[in-house]
This record gives sequence, structure tokens and C-alpha cells, in this order.
Amino acid sequence: MAATATEQIINNGPRNLVAKYTIAGTTGDTTDGVLVDVSSVDAGIGVNDLRLTKVQATIHGFSMRLAWDATANVDLIDIGDGENTDLCFESYGGIPNNGAAGATGDVLFTTTGYTAAGDGGHVTLWFKKT
Repeated sequence: MAATATEQIINNGPRNLVAKYTIAGTTGDTTDGVLVDVSSVDAGIGVNDLRLTKVQATIHGFSMRLAWDATANVDLIDIGDGENTDLCFESYGGIPNNGAAGATGDVLFTTTGYTAAGDGGHVTLWFKKT
């Protein structure tokens, strides 16, 4: 089974969304898997209404790229193998979805090097709703 993400919503209020994802599987990379499905989290969120304000992640055995979903996906961040990632973008309002053609508002994930049952990790994302 390829790498999959299990979602846990920590906070889904009128202005903030915080979600934790457990990445697991037995073998095989995932390409453009849906990590954040905005329509299932909050039907009132538009395609450009989320700004990524913070990321905390620990993954091992693979690297991972996050992207805003669009006709041509827009890269968001890269998380390296074995890194304890703690990034904060709040001082300038977060990273917005730039409104690319075909934008859905979803966040996708792609793994590289996910090869063993012991690979995996956790990613927590903080968003500001605009």
C-alpha cells in the first residue's frame, strides 16, 4: 500500500484550521494525494480562502512535497527525510493559495523514497481562513 495520510482535525473554527496528518503505508510513493480536502473540512471555504501559517513535521524514510491543487499544481513546501520541520509564516500573514487556474483550495502531498513499512511520520498544518 502506498503512503497514505490519516487526518485528525484539531481546530476548525471561524478563523483557524489546524489539522494533524499521520503518514503511513507499507511501500510505495504517493503522487498528488489529497492531504487537505477543503470541501470536506469546511464547505464555506473558497478556493483561495486558506493561508498556511505554520508547519510542524517529523518524517523518516522519505521526503515529502506539499502543493496547492490546481491545473498546474503550485508548490507549497518541501519536507526532507529525517528532518524535524518547524516553519512559521505568521509574521507576514501566511502563504496564500495564489489563485492559479483550476485552483481547488486543496493541499496535495507527494512522497519520494517511501519504500518500507517503517517509513512514516506526522505533519501538523495551521491555516488562517480569510
